[in-house]
Amino acid sequence: MASFDQIECAVLTDVGLKRGYNQDSNYLSLASDETQWQELGHVLLVADGMGAHAVGEKASEQAVKTIPHVYSKHVKDGAPESLRKAFYEANSTIHTCGQENTEFRGMGTTATGIVIRPEGVWIGHVGDSRAYRIRGKLVEQLTYDHSLVWEYARLKKIDPDEVKDIPSNYINRCLGPEAIVEPDIEGPHKVMQGDIFLVCSDGLTGLVKDSELGAITTSLSAQDACKMLVDLANLRGGHDNITVIVAKIGGTFQGSNNSSNEPTINPTLLNKTVTRLKSMKPGIPWWFICLMFGLLLAISLIGIKAMEHQLTGSMLTGDLVRFSIIFIALISFIAGTIGFYIQFKSSKDDETKEFPTPSARIHRRTLIEITQASLTKIEKQIEVFKKRGEDKAWGINRDTLENHLSYAKSSVSKNDLAEAFKHYCLALLLFSAPWIKHRKEDSPVEIFWGK
Repeated sequence: MASFDQIECAVLTDVGLKRGYNQDSNYLSLASDETQWQELGHVLLVADGMGAHAVGEKASEQAVKTIPHVYSKHVKDGAPESLRKAFYEANSTIHTCGQENTEFRGMGTTATGIVIRPEGVWIGHVGDSRAYRIRGKLVEQLTYDHSLVWEYARLKKIDPDEVKDIPSNYINRCLGPEAIVEPDIEGPHKVMQGDIFLVCSDGLTGLVKDSELGAITTSLSAQDACKMLVDLANLRGGHDNITVIVAKIGGTFQGSNNSSNEPTINPTLLNKTVTRLKSMKPGIPWWFICLMFGLLLAISLIGIKAMEHQLTGSMLTGDLVRFSIIFIALISFIAGTIGFYIQFKSSKDDETKEFPTPSARIHRRTLIEITQASLTKIEKQIEVFKKRGEDKAWGINRDTLENHLSYAKSSVSKNDLAEAFKHYCLALLLFSAPWIKHRKEDSPVEIFWGK
């Protein structure tokens, strides 16, 4: 990123419509200056607790407390290693708490965090909370759901959405229940100007499609996108707690033209070169002797050429002798260079074996599609809210509402469906506050968007 402050970020959590308590926890910390940006980056984290009310809530709170602290404590070890240590310690803390207190037995939590740094985005992940990158017309899921559904889909080589007979909420990996858990540490994902990152709990993804996540986050500001996503999940039932963090990148990142799947390492080329040179075995290697011998012959040839002006007719100046010296020097240089390369590469391979580079994988891609049919459903949904607002005296700003609807319809006539979608969403947001305020006392609204 060109600058630490070129990011727009927002977070929102909601209890949903079916539960009386919120077991989700979140953490959002943006670098406040250039030094912090270079050392720590921006940290975004969502945890979804499991168990009885106090148990799940305590587990998720412990995760968002421990992971950022340990990450910052060990950040000099590198992003992947510090994230791994952070997840290990969070799991150990939650597990110990569960073992020492009978009322906390079985406590657990998902945890999905991303760290946005100058070299790209690193991910630490356990459970089925998710991290996404929205780039252009693509929604890319950066995390793998640790669930029975996703494991079955992987074995059958099908999309997880095609699995119908297995409960979607069965988690096979999370923080807390087991003494040891292995988190997924992946990255760095290269970042480009205009990229959007989304971290959320399954209370959102269980009710909102990936394509809708992309359409909403690309159309609205980070704050409005969070509100719209939460409202949409609640509109469709809100059967779970919902937590959303949206980060929109406004700057340019180093290496942003590289392939999104290309893994890289953070240290500079100079630092890596020095490290590998230091790792080479002590003593005088044979390739060094070859290089020095070739250099000596080359210096000797230069000396011979300098003597030609004084020793005219000397046998040393003969073409055969001169050619032989050049040939031997060249062979020595080539052999020494090859030897140096072999040992240098060997040290690189040893480094890689000792400190494996995490992969930067995309686990699923979805195309953002805004259709006339979806816009029609949104328009019908707005009409339902308009009628409810008039009957219940919600006090909606009608001028603002009609302006958004007018812009939306005008955009549809111009076949600019993306712009129409934006204004329909902004119109729906006008109903958010009164609907949330009265949603428990009013009868449920008729749902069109989502059918």
